[in-house]
Amino acid sequence: MSSLTTAAFRRLVSSLKHTQKTLCVVEQSCGGLIQTSIMAQPGASKVFLGGTIPYNTRQSKPILLNNEELHQRLLSNPATSPSLAITTVSECSKNADSLSDETKEYMQSKLHWTAETSVAFCRELGTDYCIAEGGATGPTFRPQGLTHGFTVVTIAGRVVGNGTDDGTDGGDSSGSDVQVLHQELIESNDNRREENMRTFADKAAEILTAVNSNTTVEDQIEPTTTDAKAEVTLDRATHLRSNTEALECMEHRAKYVILSGSDILVSSQDSSQLSLLSHPEVSDPSMKLTATNSTKTFLGILNDASQTPVFGYDLCTDPATPTIPTELSNSYQFVDTRTSAPLFSTLHNALALHASAYAQWQRRSKHCPQCGAPQSLTDHGTKLVCTACQTPSWPRQDPSMIAVISSRCRQKLLLARSPRHAERLHTTLAGFVEAGETFEDAVRRETYEEVGIRIDADSVRYIGSQPW
Repeated sequence: MSSLTTAAFRRLVSSLKHTQKTLCVVEQSCGGLIQTSIMAQPGASKVFLGGTIPYNTRQSKPILLNNEELHQRLLSNPATSPSLAITTVSECSKNADSLSDETKEYMQSKLHWTAETSVAFCRELGTDYCIAEGGATGPTFRPQGLTHGFTVVTIAGRVVGNGTDDGTDGGDSSGSDVQVLHQELIESNDNRREENMRTFADKAAEILTAVNSNTTVEDQIEPTTTDAKAEVTLDRATHLRSNTEALECMEHRAKYVILSGSDILVSSQDSSQLSLLSHPEVSDPSMKLTATNSTKTFLGILNDASQTPVFGYDLCTDPATPTIPTELSNSYQFVDTRTSAPLFSTLHNALALHASAYAQWQRRSKHCPQCGAPQSLTDHGTKLVCTACQTPSWPRQDPSMIAVISSRCRQKLLLARSPRHAERLHTTLAGFVEAGETFEDAVRRETYEEVGIRIDADSVRYIGSQPW
């Protein structure tokens, strides 16, 4: 994915396209990163009308709709004038008790500023939503005693039924009006400007995605944090794999990735979200997930506040008939893991592929490659041992490459269509790395084998790796 954007914005644009909603953006401390991250997503022009960056409010009247009344409200003291803000610093700051009065007043001014601008821009541009963001990212701060970055994200949107047709309250004849839908104060633990800008921008995307899908931010697929350094990741905790007693205790507070054949369980409301079920949900008879031949595999422990264990749960059902009970179909669905995982967040993509790789290996490795005798699972699903010769085995790794081939002028890209793909679906080139072959050699060979083109021998550049 381009460094200009992130998975949070991929989900936001996808959500807005799905609901056919539009938005505009007003941002201060993120400096245009929210707008850039939206515009870098394919199809953004269908949902994004534009925005502005009034970094200095006092001098920014022309780009604040050139609205004198709005400009004066933004320059006024929210403590002594009416405000559209729906919360206060005391209510929404995790550090409220330790903040100086000057810092609280400054933060409150951003609650006021973002509320006023979000409503004004949403009305004037006629969009369904407006994101307004304002705060301070560091490394220096105006209020005395402020040592960490913060921002306020306010979402304004149209609410059907509250408008009038006389134009006196900002409503319109369609019967909709604009109001603040959500307001959140986000605080970092440091003053690193660039990291805070990225974190705050992603948080803004997550908040609007939640508002648009009528969920809470905590329900979003990728566990989020306001600390730029504390991204939630999976510790595979390999030292615990042979500790049966410890893992059995963990199962009761764990989350489970549910697999059925080549499919994986996701939310019916948003197929870009894995449904990580709890132990009671997996054990619930109405879910119909328990089976005598199902297998559990320990995947690791999240570094979230709860240190949540995660297990893969393979139903071992017929790959052609993964089903969900009718009464639960409004909440869950199975989707193809290979085609859907790239749409997940970084964490959930890794969890899906991790669980699927183990499940596929377990299904295909019933017999010992050394002597042919049956094998048994050990180390909580991560290792197989032959019941006869005791030879151990682990999942096989099949490295592959995927490459973007460009013309020498870098103005054209080479795409190809595989016979197994749908009509008009063209992709970049990919293939397996053969034994004793480098990644660079594999790129050159696969390009020639697939499309008959020889690429410049010294032109291959390694970018990065990913699970698949």
